[in-house]
Amino acid sequence: MPLALLVKGFYSVMVMTVLSMMWGYVRGLTSARHASRMAKMPFYGWIGFLVVVSIAFHLLTAWQVPWVRWELQRARLTPDRDIAVTVQDHQFHLPDEGIRITEGELVRFRVRSEDLTYGFGVFRENGRMEFQMQVVPGHDNDLVWVFSDPGRYSIRSTEYAGPHTWRMHARHTIEVASAQMVAQR
Repeated sequence: MPLALLVKGFYSVMVMTVLSMMWGYVRGLTSARHASRMAKMPFYGWIGFLVVVSIAFHLLTAWQVPWVRWELQRARLTPDRDIAVTVQDHQFHLPDEGIRITEGELVRFRVRSEDLTYGFGVFRENGRMEFQMQVVPGHDNDLVWVFSDPGRYSIRSTEYAGPHTWRMHARHTIEVASAQMVAQR
């Protein structure tokens, strides 16, 4: 059974359990009779158990998120390439030669804002977000990523930066080629 299905099932069971317990607790609060301390012990014990299980589940599954490993090893990683992007006056200033990446290549995006707080989001052709980060003015904001699927990607601002934010869309500016295609060139 795939891990994603197990995660969805676990969260569904957890949500239903918590909702049913909340309903029972509220019902107990609104009823005319007051529960004794001994009657409340199983309830609080169950809540404590759910908290412990939830934290353990998050710790065990966090390693399934790809960037967790990269972030923990950031100091030791040497990216295959650095891509510098500047954002100013609601425009992305990208490298003149374009952004061409090989699938599986470790890339560091260094994004700097000169005026406002922006978002830097990379989206697939179908509109699905690949990753995003907040770009704070006056700081080097960077993110390490490995593209696993070839294709063309667009850059959009994912942070509201005033009425001109809607114009911040650089369509098909990142081209990710498979290793096979690069070898054929």
